[in-house]
Amino acid sequence: MMRSVLKTVGANKQLILVTTPGYKSNKATIQTFERDSKGIWQRKALMYGFIGRDGFATTMRETVVQSPRGKFTLGTAFGRYANPGTKMPYRKTSTRDVWVDDVKSKLYNSWQVLPVNNRWKSAEKLYQSAYNYAFVINYNPLRKPGWGSAIFFHVSSSYTMGCTGTSQANVVKILKWLDPKKKPVIIQSPRTELSRY
Repeated sequence: MMRSVLKTVGANKQLILVTTPGYKSNKATIQTFERDSKGIWQRKALMYGFIGRDGFATTMRETVVQSPRGKFTLGTAFGRYANPGTKMPYRKTSTRDVWVDDVKSKLYNSWQVLPVNNRWKSAEKLYQSAYNYAFVINYNPLRKPGWGSAIFFHVSSSYTMGCTGTSQANVVKILKWLDPKKKPVIIQSPRTELSRY
């Protein structure tokens, strides 16, 4: 199986694997794996979803409608509704919660709370149906300006602006399964590039 070619997950016990047929495809296969007591990866779920409209990016930038390729840790889970049962840190959002995407702001690629107070000129609203349930993909953690921001795993029925999406039921299923003690990671890649990881 595809997980057998992965070399960089030795310290991880949970894995979300998001793959596409090629760089330009926005339709993704999403699989979850967990190590059993013998250290062998077992697939826990298979589902289908979407990435950015123009597929995976080889060089991610704020202006592209693509998803980042790579291996990433996971940040906080969040949503408009109460914690669905995840062990991940969880934040219930309000209309005041945003994610700053203004490349000139010192708060670029971070969760902030209104009012703006001249701290940024653009930001993604976190209180919306796509984020009924979601979690942060820790892309660009150093917040380098213009390298891309607001990359989440969230509810979606079509291609995204750069995030990874699937049905709400699937997002909740993954959230309930995730356990920070098992050092979960997500690998996103065209299938032909999995040997990188």
